Amino acid sequence: MLSRDELGIVHLVLNTDCNAWGLPKTAESPGVCRFCYRERNRVHTDEPTVRRVIDQVRAESDATRIVFTGGDPVMPYDNHLEPALRHARAAGFATNLHTNGLLLAERYPGLHEHVSLYSLAIDGPDARTADWFRGDGYFSRFQANVDLLIADRRRLAFNTFTSAASLPELAELAKTIAAIATRTPVEYWLISQYRPIGRADDRKAALYAYSREAFTEAVASVREQLAGRGVQVYDQPTRAATDPYPFRVWVLADGTVTADLGSVAAPRNTVLGNLLSDGFEPLVRRAFAARA
Repeated sequence: MLSRDELGIVHLVLNTDCNAWGLPKTAESPGVCRFCYRERNRVHTDEPTVRRVIDQVRAESDATRIVFTGGDPVMPYDNHLEPALRHARAAGFATNLHTNGLLLAERYPGLHEHVSLYSLAIDGPDARTADWFRGDGYFSRFQANVDLLIADRRRLAFNTFTSAASLPELAELAKTIAAIATRTPVEYWLISQYRPIGRADDRKAALYAYSREAFTEAVASVREQLAGRGVQVYDQPTRAATDPYPFRVWVLADGTVTADLGSVAAPRNTVLGNLLSDGFEPLVRRAFAARA
């Protein structure tokens, strides 16, 4: 059995694709989500298999949370999200939904009772900056989602990607998040710098890369801004291509288990096996050994 200290959080991937590119880019933007390293969908499963996968994770670990991620798990097709959320909650997991929120309102009635925490992406304090990253109209959609979730007293978290141009606006975004935290619980804010993962190239680096020192200083400042408000501020600074990525376990909805074992430049996570045939604990312990 994997203890909670060994593995407290499991990332469950129902699909690897995303709908973010559905919004048009703004006139000033180089393109929507140009920093992303997503793939077309490579997860193929069915509802009984998803339930078996969740049961296996529960039987072999004391993990407390399942993060539903991708890609974006809130896609306009049946990726078994709602039954997976229900089953995970029934198995005793807290459920964390990572989404850009573009289709959240449409699927909210079927999933809202089974999500413990909603993690929304927001990259700036206004439409000019946020839409530069994510497409025309993204900021207004984000505001509508926040209003929806606050009205239902849902627990929130936020993910922010930065560029050299947007970094000075973190302080204003921190004010936005602090104001939201007065209206509904906000668990954390994850702020990321450029990460040369997989499909890194010079064009992305030119758009998003800047000094690690500037990033660290800016995050320290907003962490101080939010001190005492109950919001944990986490940072993901850029790393050299040869640096290892922080260890995380990813479970695909067909049972495939992968982990971040290589450098941030690795094209994909290392595939360890399938937990439905190989067991979950042995695969994760194999990853621990390889990481050591």
